[in-house]
Amino acid sequence: MNLFRVMVDRWLEPVARFFTGTTVGRAIVFVSLPLVLLVIAFWETKHEPPIFDAMELYNEEAWGRVPVKAIIGTARELNVPWMVVGSTPNEGTWRLAAADRTRIIPMFVPHRSRDERTIWYSEPEVLQLMETEIGRGVYRGIGEFWLSDGQINTPNVKRMVELAAKHNLVLHARSDPAALEQLFALNPKVRIMWAHAGIFAKPDKIGEMLDRFPLLWAELSHRADVAPHGKLNAEWRALLMRHPNRFLIGSGTYTSQYWYQFRYAHGNHRDWLKELPPEVAERIAYRNGLELFALK
Repeated sequence: MNLFRVMVDRWLEPVARFFTGTTVGRAIVFVSLPLVLLVIAFWETKHEPPIFDAMELYNEEAWGRVPVKAIIGTARELNVPWMVVGSTPNEGTWRLAAADRTRIIPMFVPHRSRDERTIWYSEPEVLQLMETEIGRGVYRGIGEFWLSDGQINTPNVKRMVELAAKHNLVLHARSDPAALEQLFALNPKVRIMWAHAGIFAKPDKIGEMLDRFPLLWAELSHRADVAPHGKLNAEWRALLMRHPNRFLIGSGTYTSQYWYQFRYAHGNHRDWLKELPPEVAERIAYRNGLELFALK
């Protein structure tokens, strides 16, 4: 190894001496430097593969801080052609959709405020809101909604599942495994996208749920354990390889803070996707989302 370094040093020394110690060498550097700087300044990273962002929230808190134009422009730049968007209140979704209808996949969020997100399932007013909004026929799914074990047996939840089945809508549930089981018990034919893959669920439990429920997909926003320190976790890699058709990725933009991290989130996803076989990476990056929402 030392011999190799000596040989390299011996080769580099006259090259460096030429560019720094001769008139011709200095002239080459002088002429080339602006061109090099120009290339660096206008270098564009190739953002591949395209991303189907399965988890975006444009909540009222972000409206005055993160402009619609900036969101759509950044999505175009980062090659994010599909964005599953919900918001509290639902107006945020339509603000984005008005700017780019083909990119936005609108979701109806049943809670009307942040305070209502943990009690919406028992609020009588929500039932009428849900009936009216879903009846418009403009949404592709319902959620993200919060539901836990023991909160399923209410008129709101039962009607939500009925509406999802009737209108072929995807349910986007931020739930524990027990609550998912109870949702599927209401109707085993509904499609459910599991927000944050259960947020606290371990890979073995996620795998168990995917094995049991063929109409369950897991969305991976805010799952830092998938690729800690930028390296794909071995247990997660095995799970992704076992169920390559059942995972999606998202940015999870619940607050302005997460919108500011939008670029980083997708860069991080693309980094660990590179560790998977190309066909698996493509499925998780965008193909699974297109199939789940029946898009071309």
